[in-house]
Amino acid sequence: MIAYIILTLNTSCFQKEEEIIRHTNNIVNYRGVSDSIAPRDLIGNCTLRMISENFEDPYSLSSIARSIRRSILRSRDPQFLEHWLATADGLMRNMARNGLEVNIDHFQNGIIVNSNFRYDWARSVDLGHTDKCGFHTDGTANLFLRVFRLNPIYDGTQWKTRDREGAEVAFRIEKDMKKTFLDVWQRDIHENFVHVKK
Repeated sequence: MIAYIILTLNTSCFQKEEEIIRHTNNIVNYRGVSDSIAPRDLIGNCTLRMISENFEDPYSLSSIARSIRRSILRSRDPQFLEHWLATADGLMRNMARNGLEVNIDHFQNGIIVNSNFRYDWARSVDLGHTDKCGFHTDGTANLFLRVFRLNPIYDGTQWKTRDREGAEVAFRIEKDMKKTFLDVWQRDIHENFVHVKK
C-alpha cells in the first residue's frame, strides 16, 4: 500500500523530476529483534528511523516495494541493529552535550512512514466495548504516512463488521494534489489497478 501511494504521487501528482520520492524513512519497531537489545516485553519506545536506498525505478510499484522491504529486513538484523544503535547513542549523547537538537524535518525526495498496523486497538482494547474502540490521530504532516488498522464503523444503528486485515493511512499532501491523487486512486480501484506499472 505504501509503495502504491508513493507510485501514485510520483506518476500523477509531482510535476518536476526533483519533486519525486526516491526513498523512504521508515520508523521501525525493533522490540523483540534481540533480547540483549530490546526484549519483547520491554516497556519503552523501541523505534528507529531506517532510510531505504534510492528506488531503482521510482515509477515502478515493485521497485519501490522491494526497496522498502529490504530496509525493514535490514533493520531487524541483530548485528546491524547493534551497530546502528551504538552509533545513534554516541551521536545523541554528543548532541546533548553540545546543546543541539535532532532535526526531524522532512528530507528532500523522501517520505516518512510510521506504521502502527501491528496494534489492533479495536480488538485489544475491550473496556466492555469489543470491536467498538478505535484509534484516531491528529499527528500528520506533509508526506508523513501513518498506517493503522481499520477502525470499526458505526452506521447510526449498529457497528459494522470490519475487515480485520484492512488498513487505513493518514497523511497530508498539498491541496492542489489531493484531487488528482484521489481521482487516480478511484480510477485504479475501478479498473482493478490495470494501469499501475508493476
